[in-house]
Amino acid sequence: MKVSRLKSLIVFFTLFNSIVFSQDSLITKIARQNMMTFSVKNHSFEGKGWDTIVSKVQKSDYILIGEDHFTNEIPFFFSALTNKVKFDNFFCEVDPYTAKIIESKIRNLPDKKLRNYVTDFGNVFSFYAFDPEFELLKKLVSSKTSIHGTDQILLVADRLVCNELKLKTKNAKARKIFENIETKSKSYFAEFLKDQNKPFFMKTVEFENEIEKLLLLNLSQEEKEKVEALQLSARIYKGEDSHHLRIQLMKSNLMKVYPEWKDKKNLFKFGANHLAKGESLMKIYDIGNLVNNVADSRFQKSLHIMIIGKSGTQASPFQGFPEQMVDENSGSFKTLKPFFDRITSDEWFCFDMHPLRTALENKKLIIKDVKLIRIINGYDYLVVIPKVTASKFPKTE
Repeated sequence: MKVSRLKSLIVFFTLFNSIVFSQDSLITKIARQNMMTFSVKNHSFEGKGWDTIVSKVQKSDYILIGEDHFTNEIPFFFSALTNKVKFDNFFCEVDPYTAKIIESKIRNLPDKKLRNYVTDFGNVFSFYAFDPEFELLKKLVSSKTSIHGTDQILLVADRLVCNELKLKTKNAKARKIFENIETKSKSYFAEFLKDQNKPFFMKTVEFENEIEKLLLLNLSQEEKEKVEALQLSARIYKGEDSHHLRIQLMKSNLMKVYPEWKDKKNLFKFGANHLAKGESLMKIYDIGNLVNNVADSRFQKSLHIMIIGKSGTQASPFQGFPEQMVDENSGSFKTLKPFFDRITSDEWFCFDMHPLRTALENKKLIIKDVKLIRIINGYDYLVVIPKVTASKFPKTE
């Protein structure tokens, strides 16, 4: 009996491995049959892949591009796209207050003062602290595209928000607290850059106490809203269910400004985890799903594009920290192996995901990798850059 059972197990695993291999081959085959290429030329792109993307973007009012952060090539892609299509709104992965502060400074400060401002506060702008990302924002603002943030306040952006609040408040006690948070945030961050075991000020008990004091004061509605946002942001950074709470906040912030993007041309730029049209890559219904449903309620379709580098380098989020190598065989990158295997030149590759989705729905494809299923179901096109380079912070004088 034992021998017979062992033989059965051997047969089962042999068949299972054969099925998995054949399914991988089928994914690769469908991907190969539905791929297009394009290449960089004259500060833009040319090729069938680019023409297809531009054509699809022109036909939708809801363009969601899920990216991998900290490279030069991806903001270049966005910039080239904005040369072809005018957008009314740009939604990005910063908080609403930082987004409006940056937009206002770009719009109103002369070049030299803007450079000085970026030198002082740039490291609190999240991804937009990097030169190519900030230049993209400048370009969008100059084209009269409204900038919207949806995220929680960045761990080091408490000083940016409080810097603005201290200038507006009419409450002397509040002004002193805002000044203290600004000062402490800057000094704590300086210590963190020297030693990553040191905390950010937003994660300290002292910060909590300062926020509680502020909420007891007579504040304007704007001040109260921003102080409560600081409090909620701190809770997200320290909470056990922080990811769910963060996504709830992002969706809430997006819907607060719905009248501003209803019936408008909208561009969304977030990490690829957030913008799938169905379940996100992190097992939650995220921004991408919300916008997909809004578009559907308007009898329209949203367009979801994922863009990622196969190799090269990415920047660290903090100035002075070393660049990171992009390894196609590590972490989530391994999920995209059937597509990466098709990258055989220096051109950019664009894969149409619809045929793969159809094969999944018709059960011609049996995929065990849940994340790959979410990508196929969640994105209409996948753009793979053969090699990316790390973004740089702006040069300071």
